[in-house]
Amino acid sequence: MTQTKKSNQVEVRCQTSELRTSGESRTIVGYAAKFESWSEPIMGWFREKISREAFSECDVTDVIMCFNHSIDSILARTTSGTLTLSTDEQGLRFEFEAPNTSLGNDMLELVRRGDISKCSFKFTVEEDEWRYADKDNGLEYDERTIRKIDKLYDVSLVVYPAYSDTEAGVRHLEERKRQFLTQNNDEEESNQTQKSVAVDSAEDPSAHSEVSREDTHKVHSEARRRLTEQLQLKNR
Repeated sequence: MTQTKKSNQVEVRCQTSELRTSGESRTIVGYAAKFESWSEPIMGWFREKISREAFSECDVTDVIMCFNHSIDSILARTTSGTLTLSTDEQGLRFEFEAPNTSLGNDMLELVRRGDISKCSFKFTVEEDEWRYADKDNGLEYDERTIRKIDKLYDVSLVVYPAYSDTEAGVRHLEERKRQFLTQNNDEEESNQTQKSVAVDSAEDPSAHSEVSREDTHKVHSEARRRLTEQLQLKNR
C-alpha cells in the first residue's frame, strides 16, 4: 500500500444522485459524493472510495453549483449564501434554491421529471492511498482511497458523466502508477545487486585480492609490450 500527497491535478467524478424536490418548493437537495462506497471501475483499471474525513479540511470558500460544469450556467454559489454544503454519514450534501431564471426553471422541471438524476464535483486531492492489483493480493482492479480533498471547485448537475474530463484527470494517476512500478523495480534490482555483492564479499577476500593483483599485473604488462612494439614500428 502506498500513500501519495497533494496533487494540483483537477479531477472530476460523476455519480447517480438522489436529487430531491418537495411539492412546490424550488429547493433541490442531493449528494455530490458518497462516503466509503466503492465506485464502478474508472477508465477500466481502478476503483475508488472517499473516506469520511476527506472534506474535513477542504477549501469550500467559493464553490459554485452549475450545469454540466459550465461557469456560464451558475445556479448557486457559496459566497452568496445561495449554495449550502454539508457532510453527514452518507456523504457531501448540497442544497440550493433554483433561481428564477430560464436556466433555474429548466433545471427545476428536469429534476422533478427525473430527466436529470446525476451530479458531479470538481476537486483536487491532498492525500490518497493506493493498493495496486498484483498476484499476491488478488485484486481485480487497483484501489484508491481518497483521504483528504484539498479544494472543491464546483458541484454540478449533469446530463451525462464527464468522461472527457475524467479521462484527462486520470492521466496523471496512470503516470504516478508507472513511476511507482518503475521505482519498485529499481529497488528490487538494487536489492538483488546488494545481495550478490554480499555473497561475493563473504568468500575468501585474500583469494580475490591475489587474483586481482595478478590480473592487473598481466594487463599492465601486456599494455606496455604493445606500446613498445608501436614505438619501435614508428622509429623504423
